Amino acid sequence: MLGYERRVVITGLGLVTPLGDSPDAVWSNLIAGKGAVRQLTAFKVAGLPNDVGAEIGECDLKKYTLPRINWPTLRKSRKYMARDIQLAVAAAQLSVADAGLADGGVDPTRIGIDLGAGLISSELDELAPAIVHAFAGGETFDFPTWGRESIGMIEPIWLLKYLPNMLACHISILLDCQGPSNTITEADASSNLAITEAARIIARGKADVMITGGADSKIHPLSLVRMALLHNMSSWSGDPAGACRPFDVDRDGWVPGEGAGILVLEEREHALARGARIHGEILGGGSGCDAVRSGGLDPQGAGVEIAVAAALEDAGLSPSAIGHYSAHGAGTRLADLAESRGIARVFGPRGVPVTAYKGYMGNLVSGAGAVELIASLIAVNHGLIPPALNCDRPDPECEIDVVQGSPRTSLSPTFVTANFTPLGQAAALVISGHPPDDQAHA
Repeated sequence: MLGYERRVVITGLGLVTPLGDSPDAVWSNLIAGKGAVRQLTAFKVAGLPNDVGAEIGECDLKKYTLPRINWPTLRKSRKYMARDIQLAVAAAQLSVADAGLADGGVDPTRIGIDLGAGLISSELDELAPAIVHAFAGGETFDFPTWGRESIGMIEPIWLLKYLPNMLACHISILLDCQGPSNTITEADASSNLAITEAARIIARGKADVMITGGADSKIHPLSLVRMALLHNMSSWSGDPAGACRPFDVDRDGWVPGEGAGILVLEEREHALARGARIHGEILGGGSGCDAVRSGGLDPQGAGVEIAVAAALEDAGLSPSAIGHYSAHGAGTRLADLAESRGIARVFGPRGVPVTAYKGYMGNLVSGAGAVELIASLIAVNHGLIPPALNCDRPDPECEIDVVQGSPRTSLSPTFVTANFTPLGQAAALVISGHPPDDQAHA
């Protein structure tokens, strides 16, 4: 990264997503144009604009547990892990195994963790009895009853299951990460901000290896209700597979998903010395915000423009060096229009091929940035750019070059990936696949 002598490479990829739990599985679905959005089966949905999303199904932690992890101990810990945490723990172990670190072998004081995490929704039956008790005998919530009696009905360690920093806590304990540790909770921008910070920790010499990325699950009744109340939920009535339509003229809202993407970042010389396979390199990162507009996203996409420009400056690259742009592509009217305007100001109208992954797997929110980064990294290492699923009729107001229908040849292994929140906090990364001078180890 610009300004630092230590280069940061990617040596481990871990995925637990609706499209699969390995790079090969995810790539097979992307290249076949096969998405995972369908009618939800985890619970019944009634009274909301839609009942579709991208689910993973059961997350069997035993399936992912490394040989050096004591399974009985992990099984006991699992009862204190919300779904977001379980997804992150599974993906972290896959990433560490992919990096060739399954058996350790690195000074634990030089391994850190920096994760993106979000608002974790509580299981309803864990709080409902206490809440009902505080309503007993009346139609209003009785706070004195809640304080004297109801709180005592909640399991004392209930909160530990839902704190966002518990993703990093469980992973650091399991994998003995004794270096720097942090959690970033910035909704859709969380993963990219965490990856940028992790890369800079290595570049500054404060660690040699960092576990980073993010996880989230919005397949939850409370998450769906929030989406509906905020009026950003898709009301698509056709085939569920077509519900999320980034940059398409018929896009009409958000579709929930769940998943985790975890990367192992490593100082380049450290990786080469141990003969690690290198998937790519972190070249730069940047963030921005258009909070000058109170109460919502700037329709001109200023936050996206600032973040992408900052990431390119950090990488020391011009827009012409970028082979493609992995878009946030939320599938809402305003967000896609704003993002397209920000992209066009940086790269010029239709100046860079654009893809988006939410049509395949919905919005993973705090996990989206890492999963989408890995998807594009896999793609450029195959020499291709996947199409944006369901962008059948690109909105003419979005003056960008959306990859449609079938994959497009990648003319450069260097790409930008960006994500932003509904309030305009944006984060972008510049990534290079297979660094040319590391090909012998790639």
